[in-house]
Amino acid sequence: MVVSDLHGDRDAFDRCLAQFSSLYWRGEAQRLIFLGDLIHSSGAPEDDASLSMVLDLIALRKQLNVDNVILLLGNHEMPHIYGVSLAKGHAEFTPRFEHALGPHREHVLAFFDSLPFIVRTAAGVMLAHAGPAPDAIAHATKLQYFDHQAILQAADQTLSQTEDLEPLYQQYQAIYNLSYAELARHYLAVEGPDDPRYPHLLRAFMIGRQNTQFDLLWDLLFSNNEMGQSPAAYLTMCERFLSAFALSGPGEQRVIVSGHIATPNGHEVVNRAHLRISSAAHAQPREAGQYLLFDCARPIRSTEELLDGLRSVFD
Repeated sequence: MVVSDLHGDRDAFDRCLAQFSSLYWRGEAQRLIFLGDLIHSSGAPEDDASLSMVLDLIALRKQLNVDNVILLLGNHEMPHIYGVSLAKGHAEFTPRFEHALGPHREHVLAFFDSLPFIVRTAAGVMLAHAGPAPDAIAHATKLQYFDHQAILQAADQTLSQTEDLEPLYQQYQAIYNLSYAELARHYLAVEGPDDPRYPHLLRAFMIGRQNTQFDLLWDLLFSNNEMGQSPAAYLTMCERFLSAFALSGPGEQRVIVSGHIATPNGHEVVNRAHLRISSAAHAQPREAGQYLLFDCARPIRSTEELLDGLRSVFD
C-alpha cells in the first residue's frame, strides 16, 4: 500500500493507517510505504500533526517490523537532517517542526537519517518521492551509498579548525540582516551560543554552497520531472532513471511511482513509465486523495496496469 505527501494531515494519516490495518490483518497487504513529505502542514499550527504522526509511524514500525512500514525521505524531511531552512513564498516550513521536536529531537532526526531514497520491487515498480531527476541518473551509485553523516562531519571538521567563528557569524548576519542568534533560535530552536547546535545554521549554509553531494541530494528530492521537457524527452529520462537505479536491485524496473507534485483527482498518468499519486495535501481537491495497492508477485510493465489498484483515502 503506497501513500504520498500527507504533510501533517492527521485525518488522512489515520484513515490510511486504518485502511492498511484492515488489509494487513486480512492478509491482503504486507507493506505500507509512504513516499515522503509526511510532515509540514501549510495550515494553522493547531492543525499540524507532523510530530505526532512521525512518532506514531516509528511506533508502528516496531509493532509490525521495520521492513513492513517504510517512509522514504522527502524534501520536507531532509532539511531537518542538515538544519537547512525550507520555505515556499512567505510560508516557512521548518521552524515549526524544529521547535516542536523538544525531547524527541535526537530520536526523530536519527530516524530521518535512516530513511531510504528509493524502493525497488520485484514487480518492476520503483517508488520514489519526487520521481526522475536528471543529475541523479549519472550518479546513481553515489546515491545508493549516500552518507548524510559524512557530509555533516566534514563540515563540522572545517568549523572546528576555524579559531574564531565570530567573523563567519557576522557575515551570515550581513546576508540575512538579522542577528545570528535570532536566526538560530527561529530556524533551529537553539537558545544561545552555549548550545552545541549553535553553529549548525552556519554549517548548513556551508554545506548548501560547497558540497556537491548535497547538490545531488537536492536534485533528487526537488526534481520538477517533466516540466520544461517534451513528452518524448521526459519518457527517455524516466527510462534512463529506472535503468540506472535497477542495478543491484531485484530486477528490471519499468514504472516509477512518485508524489511531490500536485495532481487533479488524486493521480496523474505522466507517461507509460511514470505514475504520480496524491493522497491528501497535493490532491485537487483534497478529498480526491488516493493510495495505491499493487502486487509485487505480478510483473507490471506500464502505468496503465497500476490504475486498477488506486483507492480513495476518504471513502
